[in-house]
Amino acid sequence: MSPKARSSLGLGRGLEALLPVESLTPERMRQLPYDDGVSVGVVALIEIARIRPNPYQPRRDFDPQALQELAHSIRERGLIQPITVRRSGDGYELIAGERRVRASQEAGLTHIPAYILDVERDIELLELALIENVQRENLNPIETALGYRRLMEECHLTQEEVALKVGKDRTTVANFLRLLRLPEPIQEALRQRQLSMGHARAILALTDEQLQLAVCREVLSKGLSVRQTETLVKEIELGRIRLSQDGQLVRTPTATRSASATPSITGQLETTLREIEQRLQQLFGTRVRLSANARGQGKLELEFYSFEELERLLELLTMLEKLHRLPT
Repeated sequence: MSPKARSSLGLGRGLEALLPVESLTPERMRQLPYDDGVSVGVVALIEIARIRPNPYQPRRDFDPQALQELAHSIRERGLIQPITVRRSGDGYELIAGERRVRASQEAGLTHIPAYILDVERDIELLELALIENVQRENLNPIETALGYRRLMEECHLTQEEVALKVGKDRTTVANFLRLLRLPEPIQEALRQRQLSMGHARAILALTDEQLQLAVCREVLSKGLSVRQTETLVKEIELGRIRLSQDGQLVRTPTATRSASATPSITGQLETTLREIEQRLQQLFGTRVRLSANARGQGKLELEFYSFEELERLLELLTMLEKLHRLPT
């Protein structure tokens, strides 16, 4: 498939939303022909037993109850949305619709309606499968992050190119990729949807792995909201809460604080700093950390996750410097 053809597909909208396949009414389902073994670009009935899983399939976890509900629906009304496959040897390789295949098997079907697509190169199959799943399936955050990383590593795409293909902004893609830097127990909590993306972003503000794990335990045990988690992380960063020897988060005793401790900032100033932080994140398209005390002393940090990103930030700073030098 040529770059022009890929572009014309508008890949950021989800694969099957772009293919000329309508939902099947029961009457049309009964009229579908069986696959003739040679045609492509058609909808036909194919044997489920001859469908092989897509080796590039990013989805790994399926909700058993949701599968049972879909299987019941298929028994009652049939499968109204065809799956998507390509020919492979004497069978088919799945491109999109693994959940529907599994539910159809559960429902006792031997054949399933499929759109038979002509995909010649494995790299195109990978792109199509990832885009279909990231856009249309209810992936957990870690599965989405792994899908983005595979697009970068196996299809040799940059973050910007991945963002373009999946219809997201680059910052969103970068935020998902950052999840893969978290300790495995936190990633597992994200897989199980015990933590949200908001919780994970707050935890990522900490660089110490043991502190990250401790905050995760606190969130899970106490059911902390994202805002509460952000507050907890900020308290840790300010030294008001520390990690005890037994791995628990404890408040630092007032008696241990220096009498000449740096005065803390007011609530209003904290709000202003967070607003500035958000504006800088939008400007630079990456994670920004801004901290300050009541004396006006502080620190500004810009995060990058590859040398490519660092180069992009340097180019942006150079552009801002040139704009600053323009005559007014």
